[in-house]
Amino acid sequence: MRNTRIGGAVGLTLLLAGCGGTGTPEASERTTPPASASSPQPAPAADKGPECEGAKSAAGVHLLRGGATALPDGGKATYAEAAADGRHRTAVLSADDGRRTVAPGGKVTLGGHAYTVAQICTYRVVLATADHNGTNQGAQMATWPTTQDGHWRLRWHVPDNGPAMGAVVTDIQDGPARASISVTAPGQGQLAFYDDVRKGGTVEIANRLWKVEAVDPGHMNVDMNSPDFKAGHVDLRELGDA
Repeated sequence: MRNTRIGGAVGLTLLLAGCGGTGTPEASERTTPPASASSPQPAPAADKGPECEGAKSAAGVHLLRGGATALPDGGKATYAEAAADGRHRTAVLSADDGRRTVAPGGKVTLGGHAYTVAQICTYRVVLATADHNGTNQGAQMATWPTTQDGHWRLRWHVPDNGPAMGAVVTDIQDGPARASISVTAPGQGQLAFYDDVRKGGTVEIANRLWKVEAVDPGHMNVDMNSPDFKAGHVDLRELGDA
């Protein structure tokens, strides 16, 4: 099939435009250019797992995969790269003062403040300190996103916006079926970017954990105006609080 991507600036504009829900935007809101032919991207090797390693508790600062997270004492840090060998996980964290590779139970200093790496997952790194035990995403997410029977459908290029953030599928491919999900917030930029999401994986959005139930590439190897065109989507099932 044809793979289609949007740039970060376009994705952020779509997310903050307020064309929320899972419905189809009006023609005037369709700022996405028509799909264009390009060679499918080679599928990255599947993560060897485990999905998570470290403490079972998720108390601490959550650095979500691919996104910039504000630290309690100022500055931002990013969970930039993930790796696993089938038994253990490591992560590369990026901050203003450089990049460093961390492992569960290790110590790391970011923004001049020391943290313990409590947990590393495919989708997040949890940093703990003696004086910071709460997660860094707000309780105002309690009424969003809207789900049906615990399920949430994210559609390709159609943002679903909540009171303080939004999520959208920015890219979807097959062979195997996989997608990219961008999570942004006004004034904060990209909170997370989950690339190469596949069925069975987990993501954290809006202070909740979601299992990827299905990745449907649709029928996108035709012009968007064709009656045969069908946009892809990702189905998520709510697992509980993050």
